[in-house]
Order: sequence, then structure tokens, then C-alpha cells
Amino acid sequence: MLRRSLSIFVLLFAVACGPGGPGGDPEIIAYTTRDTLVDHSEGANVGAPRLCVAGPNVFAVWHDDRRGSDRNQVFFNVGRGGGALWNDVDTQLSSDPNGDSIAENAAIACAGESVYVVWEDDRDSEFGNKSVYFSYSDDSGETWEVDRLVTTDPNGDYDAQGPQVAVQHDPDVSPDKQIYFVWFDNRSGAYDVFFTRSTNGYNFLASEVRVDTDPPGAAYSGEPVLGIDNAGGVYIAWEDSRGGGNDVHFNSSDDEGDSWGTDARLDGGDGAGESDAFGISMAIDVDADTPVPYVAWHDSRNGANDIYLNHRSTGAWQSDAIRIDGGGEGGAESFYPSVYATDGRVLVAWHDDRDIGFDILIRGSENGGADWGSETRLDTDVAGSAHSLGAKLAGVGDNVAAVWTDYRRPTELLDAQPDLYLRTSNDGGFLWSGEDVRIDDDPQGTGISDDPQVVMSGPAVYTLWVDYRAGNADLYFRRMSSNQ
Repeated sequence: MLRRSLSIFVLLFAVACGPGGPGGDPEIIAYTTRDTLVDHSEGANVGAPRLCVAGPNVFAVWHDDRRGSDRNQVFFNVGRGGGALWNDVDTQLSSDPNGDSIAENAAIACAGESVYVVWEDDRDSEFGNKSVYFSYSDDSGETWEVDRLVTTDPNGDYDAQGPQVAVQHDPDVSPDKQIYFVWFDNRSGAYDVFFTRSTNGYNFLASEVRVDTDPPGAAYSGEPVLGIDNAGGVYIAWEDSRGGGNDVHFNSSDDEGDSWGTDARLDGGDGAGESDAFGISMAIDVDADTPVPYVAWHDSRNGANDIYLNHRSTGAWQSDAIRIDGGGEGGAESFYPSVYATDGRVLVAWHDDRDIGFDILIRGSENGGADWGSETRLDTDVAGSAHSLGAKLAGVGDNVAAVWTDYRRPTELLDAQPDLYLRTSNDGGFLWSGEDVRIDDDPQGTGISDDPQVVMSGPAVYTLWVDYRAGNADLYFRRMSSNQ
């Protein structure tokens, strides 16, 4: 059964001036919404949404606690017609054989009618250790294979976290789909980063591959980020403490994960482990003559956190990372970059408190990171007047979108809850639409909207997020034009 995404008529109680204003009865304000409620969790709380778009289908996965307040399970829904029609019933992907397991923090990838989902699941452990589980559908989410264990740990003896998944498919070359998995686990002591591959959802590698190349379990390696180039290249960046502090390390394979080199530290320019680097983002420029990985993060080498980036060209990484945020070194706190790259053009967005409140800034390069233009502020309220946080970039060619969480107040009478904002570019991120646009469609500042996921496909921007307008955490979706 399908549910049509119609405008929803809602009655909202709000404080307003004049009759029914302060000291009087609340005024009843009618409004319509253009966003869509996705989940059917009936008062449960959702979390960790993820989004994938393939053709006319929009795929959403998340966890929620509808089975019990301390028992998250993984759920799925699909929106047909670009998200206009969503199924009336969510599909639970995680089996719960004992009725008391926890499954959460899913990741999703899709190609054509195939959808692949991985997640953390503690069903096998007596001690709450997580394993990595996986399920897939080859009919756009109508039916699903029984979930299966990815990690070679049937008894839950060690803890596996942060699974990521990507799919490589070129129907002009082969009908096969290569599915890549990465996670980190503590089988050897401290956490290491592991990789495996599947063809079409089965035929896994005979053994998992450890991609951090210091001695097993010698130091923490975690929070991997996965990228592919659709030509057999697999790229993994992660946090690594072998030097003492937290550094950024990287490894890659050019043969679908069959062979790997020695990992590289990317945050050059200070000594290994001398500062802490977090918030890794990676983009692969697949349109370059040779695919180029770009990796960005924030680190504290200058005191306050700055945004740094490194990239690999002609087979070698830059010896020193490039500082992206402007102003003096360590002059403001700059956090959580997001990277987009295509055809030699590179964009990095982040949030920055140089004007007291955090704003969203972006900077670009037209020549593969060799030279950088000036910064642009993307949030169009008064600089520093409200926190704007967690920018995420998505794009297709010259069409680029930036989405973020924003605490601007609609009136002086309200302490604002966060909303989501969008700004777009149609020339590769160098000129941006005149004003930012609010995505969530309840009255401004009245309910928490957070954790946005954004995908661009064709001329449309697809956003999925967690929304508290009804009191509990629900999942909402909106499709918007990139021509804002």
C-alpha cells in the first residue's frame, strides 16, 4: 500500500500579539506542510536516518525504539515517484530473535533496483558487543533477503562499530554489483579498521582485510569513511591514535579491494599525534583524468580548531595539509567540514564562530586544490546572530546544494528550536542563490529539526531528517528544486 504525500492541514497553538496574545488564550494558527512524514513508529523515537536515491525511488533507513524504549531496531521505507508516494508500512530489516537485541546506526547504498543496508547489532553477544549485519533487496525494497552476519564473530566476542557501505555498478560493463563494507572492531585489542566485499549481496571475500597497517590492536583506528570511484577504486580514511593524539590516516585499493598498500597519515604540517583531528569528510573526483580523493577534517594544531584538507594527485599526497578556513590560524573554532569534488573543482563547507555565533562558510578551488578562492557565507541572516551548524554538501556536476541546521529566531518573543536551511548553486559552487530557504515546513523555530541527510539527483534536492514537531522524534522528507 502507498501513501500519497499530500499537504497536511495542521492546527498549531502559538503565542501571538493582540487578541489571544500574551496573557490571553493561545491563538490557533492553521498551516499546511509540503514535507512528508516517513516513519510509522507510533510515538517511538527515530534516530540516525540515512538516504539513498536511485531513479524514481527514494530509500530511507533508520533505527527507532517502537519495540521497546531500550531496543532500537532498523527500519526501512521507500518513496516512489521521487518521494511522492511512501509505503504505508515500514519494513523492519533487523531480526530480533530473542526479543531484547539492539540494532542501530544503519548505512545504505543503492544502484538501480538494488538496495543494501548494514548496521550494528548485538544479538550474538551476552555482553552487548555489536556485530555488523547486512540485508539487501533487488526489487526496490519490496522484498528483502534474510539479514546475515558480515563480521566473522558468531558469538559476539568482540565489538564492531561504524559500518559503512558503497556499491559499484556499471551496467554497460557487467550486470554484477560490487558491494563494499568497512567498519572498525576490537578483535585484536584496540580498534582496527576492516574491509570486505560482496558480489550481488553474496560471494563475500574469503577473509576480512585490515586496512590500518600498524601492528594489529596496537592503537585506536576508528570512524572510517568509505568512497569509491566506479572503476575498481576503493578509498578509506579514518581516525588513528598511533602517534598519541588523533591523526587522519588513509588507505586505498585500485582492484576492488583485492590488494591494499601501506596506509598514509594525511594531517601533515605538524608532528604525528601532536594535535587531535576529527570530523573526517571525503569526496572522490571521478571526473578527473585519474580519480582524485580529497579528505578534509578539523584539527587543533593552532589552538582553536581549523579546517584542513589533503588530496592525492599523480599518486602522491601533499606533504603538508592545506588550511581552508580564512582569518588567523586558530582565530576561531571551525568544525565539521563537508567536501564535494567534480572535474577538478573542489568545495569545502564548515561552520565557524568568528562572528560569535556559528555561521556556514564555503570555499572552493577550480584547479584541483592548487589554489583557493575567497570564502562565502551561506546562511543569509545577520552574521553570527544565530548558530548555523553541520553543513552537508551534495551535488551532480555543476548543481550543488548545501543543507544545515539553523537556530535563527523568527521573532524576539521566541527561543528558537533548530530548523533546516538550503542554499544552491548551478555553477559548481562559485555563485549561490540569493537567499537561503527553509526546508522543514512547520512554523519557524517551533520544533526541533536536526540530523539532515541530503542527496542530489538530477535537478532535485532530497532531504531526510529527524523532526520533533509532534513531541517525539519522527522522520520527515522533502524534495526541492536545485534552482532556488
